[in-house]
Amino acid sequence: MTEMAKTIPTFLWLTALLLLVGWLLLRRWRQNELGGETAVHHSISPALTPKTHRQLIAALLLSGVLLALLGQLAFAQVPLPGRWFVGGLMALGGGLFVWAGSRVRPDGLARDWPSSQLHRLGRRLGVAGWQMVLLLLAICLALLAWLAAGDQFLARRWDVSVVAWLLAIGFVLLGGVPLAEWRFWLRRGLGLARWEWWFLLALVVGAWLLRGTAVTQFPNTFSGDEGSAGLHAALFGQGQADNWFTIGWFSFPSFYYALQSVFIDLLGQTIEALRYFAALGGTLAVVATYFFGAGMFGVGTAVPAAILMMGSHYHIHISRIGLNNVWDSLFVALVLAGAWVGWRSGRRLPWLLAGLALGLGQYFYVSVRVLPLLLLVWLAGLGWRRRAEWRRQWMNVVLAGGTAVITVLPLAIYFATHWAEFEAPLNRVTIMGERLQSMAATENVSQAAIVLRQMGQAALGFTHEPLRLLYAPGVPLLLPLAAGLFLLGVVWAVVRLDGRFTLLLLPILSVVFLSGFSQDPPASQRFILALPSVMLLVALPLGLLGDWLRQLWPDKKEGVCWGTAVLLVALLFIDIKFYFGDLYESFTLGGDNTMVATQIAYDLQDEPVPPDVYFLGFPRMGYFSLATIPYLAPDVAAVDLIEPLTAPPDWEIDQPTMVIFLPERLAELALVQERWGNGRYDEIRDARNRLLYAVYRLEP
Repeated sequence: MTEMAKTIPTFLWLTALLLLVGWLLLRRWRQNELGGETAVHHSISPALTPKTHRQLIAALLLSGVLLALLGQLAFAQVPLPGRWFVGGLMALGGGLFVWAGSRVRPDGLARDWPSSQLHRLGRRLGVAGWQMVLLLLAICLALLAWLAAGDQFLARRWDVSVVAWLLAIGFVLLGGVPLAEWRFWLRRGLGLARWEWWFLLALVVGAWLLRGTAVTQFPNTFSGDEGSAGLHAALFGQGQADNWFTIGWFSFPSFYYALQSVFIDLLGQTIEALRYFAALGGTLAVVATYFFGAGMFGVGTAVPAAILMMGSHYHIHISRIGLNNVWDSLFVALVLAGAWVGWRSGRRLPWLLAGLALGLGQYFYVSVRVLPLLLLVWLAGLGWRRRAEWRRQWMNVVLAGGTAVITVLPLAIYFATHWAEFEAPLNRVTIMGERLQSMAATENVSQAAIVLRQMGQAALGFTHEPLRLLYAPGVPLLLPLAAGLFLLGVVWAVVRLDGRFTLLLLPILSVVFLSGFSQDPPASQRFILALPSVMLLVALPLGLLGDWLRQLWPDKKEGVCWGTAVLLVALLFIDIKFYFGDLYESFTLGGDNTMVATQIAYDLQDEPVPPDVYFLGFPRMGYFSLATIPYLAPDVAAVDLIEPLTAPPDWEIDQPTMVIFLPERLAELALVQERWGNGRYDEIRDARNRLLYAVYRLEP
């Protein structure tokens, strides 16, 4: 069965779903008309005026042209049965063009039932009729983006897939927000005071300096995972990949690697190319944390939270490795900020921006995949406790969800037809099944006890238990002073629990809960989702303390402010000093093998001509065991000598050659020297004078 044939059930399911939704909407209209709600309709949905009719017909005309043109560009590249769907979209576009054109007459527009219904549906959503056309068109364009992309590294029609996807996102945002609200936001802007602009500028500069400078020194090794990500990103620059809506290395979505490739194009296959992009994500996350805090608690909490996020040793490190993890801290802050501001204000644009961030986040690291479920839990709680507000907000929530769906739809359909790829990142770390059974049997305890113990370890990872795996600094997420403030913040949030604090705590609880079913808690990479919430809970007691002290001593306000500022600076300095000072006295990213691979890559880069390499490292490591060397030295031809040499080798040496020995196989150097005695021998040692590897250089 072909891949396209496997997608038929998905198409049938989507078609059935759209038909069901359409039928429900039509039934609701008819019920309202028959149920004596005419007066309400007139107040919500005024009659179609000549102006609004012209706008709607123009939108239909342009929609028809767009579908026909984009469909024509993609039609020949899409195999059956997908070609039928592209043809259907083209036919829809042609039909819209002809029908809308037939409404235009020299004496004005002909009245018609479809325009009235589109206008009425739009008004029910709070938007104009032409905006309703854009919302419907966005669904078609998102489907076309997936069809034009396909499921291979090279898209069937890259330009169509990208343009259709970007237009779909733009149309759902433009069409989903009422015109009056657009005018409000255009007049208001971000609503920031002048000092806030200066503060945000300082925040960006400070965050970048801590994340985007000396990226080859902190950390001073380049991990194999970074190299693997970089090699896949390089495929985009080499023309071997261009599909944004499939998967890349380690079953992560390929869109991230496409973005990484831009930096590789500019800077080459270097460490900086990968780590600058991560530093950009970390810097943006710091700014997003400020807006998250300001929307929830005001600037008194937002300022210290953003500063603490800027200096967090954990966030600095995650922002300095060329992987996709750090971007989840940006998206979770944007999603939670948009959801809370939208709920509190009742305005739709924050909701839609939250939906956009939720959809985009699915193209990066996997921890954000739990966020839709957390939002559903939160919204269900609000619906139960605040029904009147929920009834006023439900359309905003639906359109926010629609925005997320439109944004992620091409990737979601890919995962629906390649479910194993979706599950792969989760299956790599889960303990469920045989592993959990084995752990319980070995320790002679119940499986539930294992899970609960792991949840406890994850909870302690915030304040007491050292982090592991991706970042193993020997300390927890928060150093002691910040940890104490965090615990105070958690207590305050639990005591004052409401919709705001529930939204804040859910990411933290999800980290604890999901770690119970994952390997090696507290695994550092799983904490990235909770970090904006953690920083707000650390900052919250600072803001409360300052407010209370100023109320107790109104005439000492200046002294209270200075005292709070000193405490904040101390917290900032402690984390920065730890990361750039104490940490690297014992920490090596990736361990000794990564250190060896990084140094070999540097040595190969220094060679005037790319040499041939014979690598004697097994069983400890091979030349290709880590992607560190292939990424940084892509032009080097290398051979892994797995079996020990038992006789002088008979290699053909016709260009400069490096024979590299790990210490465990240095005894085989004698056999190489027996065959070629005129080589040059060098030993490469680390800062503690330990032998990393030896090199025997041969000339033809």
